[in-house]
Amino acid sequence: MLLSMTGYGKATETYEGKSYTIDVKTLNGKVSDLRLKTPPYLRSKEIELRKIIMGQVQRGKIDCNISAQDTDTEGDYKLNLPLIESYLSQLSTLSEKHNLHNQDLIQTIIRIPNVVQPNDEEVSDGEWAFILKLLDRAIVELNSFRKKEGDSLLDDLTLRVKSIEVELSKVEEHEAKRKEELITRIRKSIQDNLQNESLDENRLEQEIVYYLEKLDVHEEKVRLAQHCKYFLDTVQNKESNKGKKLNFISQEMGREINTLGSKAQYSPLQQIVVQMKVELDKIKEQLANVL
Repeated sequence: MLLSMTGYGKATETYEGKSYTIDVKTLNGKVSDLRLKTPPYLRSKEIELRKIIMGQVQRGKIDCNISAQDTDTEGDYKLNLPLIESYLSQLSTLSEKHNLHNQDLIQTIIRIPNVVQPNDEEVSDGEWAFILKLLDRAIVELNSFRKKEGDSLLDDLTLRVKSIEVELSKVEEHEAKRKEELITRIRKSIQDNLQNESLDENRLEQEIVYYLEKLDVHEEKVRLAQHCKYFLDTVQNKESNKGKKLNFISQEMGREINTLGSKAQYSPLQQIVVQMKVELDKIKEQLANVL
C-alpha cells in the first residue's frame, strides 16, 4: 500500500441546532506541519485535537478547519451589552451637548475593543464526542483520497523502476564490444606514452588487466539490481509510511548509476546510463509526494 501526501477530506453534520463542518487538507512536506483553526470555545481542546490529527494523518503540510454555525444560540461571539449601553449613554450625552449627529453611534461602538467578545461557552461531553466522530470521518475520507492517489503513484513508480531494470539488462550485450574497445584504447595510450621505448608485452598485458579491473562494472550492476528489487519489495508492502525509506533506496540507486556512468567509457553504455538517470529523476519527483 502506498499513500500520497496530497489529500482532502470533509465531513458535515448538525448537533443540537449547531451545524459543524470539518475540512482536512494535506500537501507534501518533509516534516509534519499542522495549521488548526477552531471556534473559540474549542481552544482548550486544541492540544488533544492536534494529537489526534497528527496521529492519523502522520506527515505533510496539514490544514484542518473546524467551523460551527449556531442558529439557536449566540454563536462563537457575543455582545457585551452593559458596555455598549454605557458607551451609548455617554456618546449620546456628548452628542447632545455639542450638537453632533449620532446616527452612526452603534457602528462606532461596535469597533471599540471588548464590545464584541468570544463566547466562552464550554463544549459539553456529548458535543465533544460528536466533534471527535466527525473529525474521524473527515480523516477517513482524507486517507481514502490519499490511497487513491497513492495507487497511481505506485503504478508509476513500479513502471519507472522496471524500466531501469530493463536498461540494466541491456548492459551485458555491450560488455564484449566494450572490453575490446577499452583494450584497444588502453594499449594505444600506453604505446603513445612510451613512444620509442622498448615495450614488455607481459607488462603491457598486466597494465591492461589492471585498468580493466578498475573499469569493471559487475559490482555496480549487482548492487543496482539489488536496490531495484528492494525498492519494488518496499513499495508493495503493507507499511503505509515509507516515503523516506524509498527516498533512501533511490539515493543508493543513483550512486550505482552514477558510478556505472563514470566507468562506462563506451558510448552505448553511457546512453543506457542516461536513460536510467531520466527514469530515476522521475522517480524522485514522484517520491516527493509519497507519505
